[in-house]
Amino acid sequence: MGMGSTDLVSLIIATLAVALSLITVVLQRWQQQREAYRGIYEVLMSEQLQRGRWLISEISRPGDLPKDRSPDSYLIYRTLGWFDTLAMYHQHRVVPRRWVIEAWHHSLRDISIGAKVMLNDRMERGQDYAPWQYLWPLLDDAAHYQSRGLCCRPQDLAAIGSQAPPE
Repeated sequence: MGMGSTDLVSLIIATLAVALSLITVVLQRWQQQREAYRGIYEVLMSEQLQRGRWLISEISRPGDLPKDRSPDSYLIYRTLGWFDTLAMYHQHRVVPRRWVIEAWHHSLRDISIGAKVMLNDRMERGQDYAPWQYLWPLLDDAAHYQSRGLCCRPQDLAAIGSQAPPE
């Protein structure tokens, strides 16, 4: 018994419906990733967390740590917590991975030493768990990341800046 033209049309329509459903799911996931990234990006770019990044980047040894329970120490913990959330989103593919490392690799490098000093200080004071579990692999990724953008090619940026403007 052969397949009739009606059966063939029905099969084609069903296949197109399944394909359209899959495309819709992929597009919705992509949009959700973009929205999640935009939300966390806005928080990380807030004036308060920008100050927190600067505080962390100024820490290079235990003597640089702010007084325990001070507003600066709370801001540092909050900033590291948000970067840990970014790292968790990155690891679980909640946000576009390429965007995270491309946009944040320099900031992550800047806070790396200070974050490790904070971790060591907490461990030396007897804390029995390592905080910011998702952050450490992302810091390692950022340390080795080389962007194709001008941020990692200062010689190209300098060449652009040295060109005389047209008269």
